Amino acid sequence: MIVPEIAVPLFVFGAVAAGTYVVLALCDPYWIRVRSRISQLEESGGRRGAEEPQRRRSTAGAPWRFLSTLQRINPYHAAARPRLRQRLAKAGIYDPAALSRYFAVKLLLTVVLGGAAVGAGLAGYLPMKMAFLAACVLSGFGFLLPSFWLDRSVARHRLQLQKSLPDFLDLMIVCLEGGLSLQETIRRVGDELRVAHPALASELEMVQCDIDLGATVDQALKRFATRSDYEGVRTLSTFIREAQRFGTNITEALRNHSDMLRSQREQAAEENAQKATVKILLPTIFLIFPAIFVVLVGPAIIQIQEAFGSK
Repeated sequence: MIVPEIAVPLFVFGAVAAGTYVVLALCDPYWIRVRSRISQLEESGGRRGAEEPQRRRSTAGAPWRFLSTLQRINPYHAAARPRLRQRLAKAGIYDPAALSRYFAVKLLLTVVLGGAAVGAGLAGYLPMKMAFLAACVLSGFGFLLPSFWLDRSVARHRLQLQKSLPDFLDLMIVCLEGGLSLQETIRRVGDELRVAHPALASELEMVQCDIDLGATVDQALKRFATRSDYEGVRTLSTFIREAQRFGTNITEALRNHSDMLRSQREQAAEENAQKATVKILLPTIFLIFPAIFVVLVGPAIIQIQEAFGSK
C-alpha cells in the first residue's frame, strides 16, 4: 500500500524534528545559566557533607559540558537572540515566548518541507535525485520564510505608526491646549486611539508604563523610538525634551511636526504612485500583451492558414 510507505518516512522526519527541537531547547544558553546557577547555590548552601557535593559536581559536569558543546553548533546562539528580539520589537511583538515560537516554526518548516519532498521520493512519486534536490530547495525556503514574514511585519508596523502618528499629535495638541499635563495627555490620547490605531495605542501603553516607573516623557518616547526604529517618534522626543528644557510652547512644535509628518506621508504616496507605472510594465508585457496578441492576431493567422491550405 502507498499509505504506509508515506507514513514511515513522515514519522521518521517528525521524530527527527521533535528531537532536534528538544536538543535546541536544552541548549538554550539562558536555561543553561539558570540551571548552573541553581546547582551552584545548592552546592554552596546545602547542608550535606563535602563528599556528596563533590561527587554531584563530577557527575553533573559531563552533561553540562555536553550541552555546552552542542550550544556551540546551535545556529540560534545567544549572540543572535538580542538582534532577533529587536526585530520582533520593531514588528510590535513583545511576547516573551515569541522568540521560542519563531525558532520552533523555522525549525518545523525546514524539517517538514524537506521531509515531505524526501517522503515523496521514497513513495515513488518523484525520482530520488529530484526528491533530494526538492528537499534542499524546500528546506531552504522553509528556513527563510519566517525571516521574510518578520521583515514584512516590521514594514507593516512602521507603516501603521507612520499613518497614526499625525492623528496622535493632533489629539495631543487639543489636550494640551485644554489644560491637561503632558503625562495625562499621553494617557488620554492612548485610550482614545485604541479603536482607530491599536498598534500605536499598544506602544503608548508601554510609554505610559515607563513614565509610571519614573522615566520622563522624552525618555519614554526615546525608548519607544528605539524599539520601533521610527524617526518620527525620535524627533517627537527631541521636541519635547527641548521644549521642557527651554520652556518654549510645546503645542506649536507639535503642530509643526504633525504638518511635517503629513507632508512626508503625501510625498511617500506620490512616490508610490509614480513607481506603479514602472511596476505594472512587466505584467503588461508578459501577461496582457500576449493575450491581446492572441485575440487580435489569432483569427487572422487561422484565416491565412486556411487560405494557403485550400490552394
